[in-house]
Amino acid sequence: MCPGLPPASRPQHGARIAPAALAAAVVLTLADPQPASAGAWLKEKGAGLLSFSYEADRDRTYGSQWGYGSLYGEYGLTPKLTLGLDAGQGDDADDWKAILFLRFRSGIGWLPGRLATEFGAGAAGAPGGLTEPVIRTGLSWGTGFTTADGSGWINLDARTDTRPQSALVDYKLDITLGVMPNPRTQLTLELWGEDTATEPRTVKLSPAVSRRIGKGTWLRLGGIVGIHNDPSVGVVIGSRIEF
Repeated sequence: MCPGLPPASRPQHGARIAPAALAAAVVLTLADPQPASAGAWLKEKGAGLLSFSYEADRDRTYGSQWGYGSLYGEYGLTPKLTLGLDAGQGDDADDWKAILFLRFRSGIGWLPGRLATEFGAGAAGAPGGLTEPVIRTGLSWGTGFTTADGSGWINLDARTDTRPQSALVDYKLDITLGVMPNPRTQLTLELWGEDTATEPRTVKLSPAVSRRIGKGTWLRLGGIVGIHNDPSVGVVIGSRIEF
């Protein structure tokens, strides 16, 4: 999920990077010490965010390149309920996904921090130009802490995206560690794990730095490197607007 890209925005291997998409690229960022895509932190009633992103990757072995653009949004319906949109488009015509979701505040007495559950539905591209329905379920946990370098947080997002039509299930686990050394700068380190029905289990690492340029606007630049069953290396750039 974010401050990096939301799990559904993880790109699949494709063909070329679209220059126009790269020029328009933007990414998720933070305005306070909590994950940009909320995770365990729900939006306040009437508050929201809108994020655009682009990830450009290159295969370290064969040199092939691909890209993935994302649109992500959240809006607080109540203090305990957030409505969200997670959508993305890759270079290939059938490499896309659009999911609407609801995230609910949950709680377990003995567990510190924050807990939230997520349910969503949408559609995704399939080979041959077809469209498949997608059902999402998720669980998020997070907690904040204080360090000598500023306020920080850790967030874990576990999700499944199920395609009932083809009986395929994608499993994703994102772990984010972040710190804000000052009110205008945010540093994050993300670990992305993914186990899909059509590709080997992969793990990526993504360090990033974000900088606030306005009251509710942040810009972000990050790197991406595959560390398990993934030979890719890349960059992700973008911005986020809060309202």
